[in-house]
Amino acid sequence: MSWFHASTPAADARNHASAAEIVACFPDQRNLLYRLAFLITADEAIAEQAVAQACEITLQGNSPFRNWLLEWAKAATIAAATSLQGDAIRLCETTYKDRRCPHVEHLCQFDDEQRTASLALILQMDTQKIIAELDPLCRAILVLRIAIRSSIQDCSLRLNVSRAAVLAANCHTMTWLDHCHVKPLEDDHNVSHAL
Repeated sequence: MSWFHASTPAADARNHASAAEIVACFPDQRNLLYRLAFLITADEAIAEQAVAQACEITLQGNSPFRNWLLEWAKAATIAAATSLQGDAIRLCETTYKDRRCPHVEHLCQFDDEQRTASLALILQMDTQKIIAELDPLCRAILVLRIAIRSSIQDCSLRLNVSRAAVLAANCHTMTWLDHCHVKPLEDDHNVSHAL
């Protein structure tokens, strides 16, 4: 059996991203990573710091699988941004103290098609509009749920906010996102009827 164990690390190493691939991923995906960090932090310098920290953490930790490198980079960037913005995010918790979510569908994970469409939508939207319309907790939940498929419980743990507050803030966020999806369709429909 020693032949099996001897060949495992070499095969495993081939599947993991090298330091050069990690270093290349962050500049190659800079716009996406910066945008996700900025949506959470609402501050250019802190967003830049989050992306730099995520790259450094990725280089210092266990190397991610090559095929998962972008997902890893997104998760590391989001973790750095939420850590840097943690106080502002937790300050919003009291806003959602007595709110409830009547929408069962808000608890469900997006399927791949919905998630891709929603991510494309928020990445194309005016960032200042999102920042103006959603508080730091809602923006963090939006990014976590759409960019890396976090569950409600995962959001609660990552943000150090009660599950009840996350549920209520998620309800507000998903209602806002639904409005963003529906409103452009309504506007297109109204324009076509006016012609």
